[in-house]
Amino acid sequence: MYTGLLIKESLSDERILDYVEIRHVDIWATDHNPKYWTAISFVSRFPDFPEKLSKALAAGTQTTWYVDFKADGTKYIVAKDHILKYEIGNRAGKERVMKKCMELGIPMEQLDWSE
Repeated sequence: MYTGLLIKESLSDERILDYVEIRHVDIWATDHNPKYWTAISFVSRFPDFPEKLSKALAAGTQTTWYVDFKADGTKYIVAKDHILKYEIGNRAGKERVMKKCMELGIPMEQLDWSE
């Protein structure tokens, strides 16, 4: 089972929400565009959820969107057409994923996900 949080405004295809069980929703005021983000805490039991999500994320905007979540001791970082993962607690694996995230345009200050 995958557990995590996604920002609704990061989605180019909201039908991905059919593959999650929504646990909690928050509205966050930001200094970005859009001004408010809808934060959705979720779980998903679909084995191919990472692949489906990587196709549903927005691309080509000023913001490089990604979703982080975990399942069975593995941390997933999913961006448009990219699925990155490492075993939770594996420092070298996390650093490899962080480096790839920066190559994708994700700012260093956003690479503070929890394990």
